[in-house]
Formats: sequence, structure tokens, C-alpha cells
Amino acid sequence: MKYKLTSQQIASQVGGEIVILNHNKGAYYGLDEVGALVWNNLEGEPKTLEALCEAVTNEYDIDKKTCQDDIELLLKDLISEKLVEETE
Repeated sequence: MKYKLTSQQIASQVGGEIVILNHNKGAYYGLDEVGALVWNNLEGEPKTLEALCEAVTNEYDIDKKTCQDDIELLLKDLISEKLVEETE
């Protein structure tokens, strides 16, 4: 399974963080530095959970299992807010 950004949002980098506007809801969301790294990796082509986790573990001192659990939770939240979607 791969993940990509939806067209229902616009995002901007502010400092080391990302601020996202959901067009349909008119709601703003914020991501910290790690979330911003994941978001930035999703801006290009769709990515697998493994590829996203590899990008995070290359930048931060975190074990693979914790990274995978945290990114899965982040993706679940972003999908529920229709900011990210699953793709083949």
C-alpha cells in the first residue's frame, strides 16, 4: 500500500513545521518537525509506509518499530481528515 496527499488541502512550511488547510472543512492542522518530514516525503510520488519510516529513521534516532507505529498513527489521522489517501 502507498500513500499520497489529496487535492483537498494546501500546506505551507512555517519554521520547521507544516501548516495544512483542508479546503472542504475550512480547518487548519499543524505537523511538528517529524510530521513535516513525512508530509514532505508525500509531496512527490506516492510512498510506502516502509519508505516513510526509512526517511524518518535516517534523520532521527528512533527504532524502526516505534517509527512504524507512529507513522501508521499519523497516516490514520491524516486519512481520516482527508489530507492523505491510500493508493496502489
